[in-house]
Amino acid sequence: MSLNEDLAKYVGTWSGTNILHTPWMPETLRQSPSDLTVSLKANRQFVAFEYTWAYEGEPQEGIILLGCDTRSDAVQTVWTDSWHSSHTFMLSDGKAADDGSISVKGYYKVEGHPDWGWRTDIIPDGEKLRIVMYNVSPEGEEDIAVETDFSRT
Repeated sequence: MSLNEDLAKYVGTWSGTNILHTPWMPETLRQSPSDLTVSLKANRQFVAFEYTWAYEGEPQEGIILLGCDTRSDAVQTVWTDSWHSSHTFMLSDGKAADDGSISVKGYYKVEGHPDWGWRTDIIPDGEKLRIVMYNVSPEGEEDIAVETDFSRT
């Protein structure tokens, strides 16, 4: 069975709580309700994770479009988010693990500094689905940025 077929089991609607980590601000954790729709795209070749959340009461939304090499464990995503991405897409590469979890990493520009990394983990677990995102410094230090645990609705 291919990774896309495995992920097809997660097609549907989900809800959970988004936790945004903001250690540079006085309020270091910000929680909001989050909804997720998982669907197959382009004749089942890609899996779309479309989600909503809120920042200071303002609605936000994002999408992760995931594709995988059918001959290996290589995975690629395109990601954007109305709050994090500033009108840009991030292309990330990674792999799928034997347990079905996926980890990808992309890079973004910080003016006057080397590029920073952004690692995203998608962790399916039966009737639960967890998405965790990490900010990665140019030196390789990782700090959790976003975590959302979803349950089927």
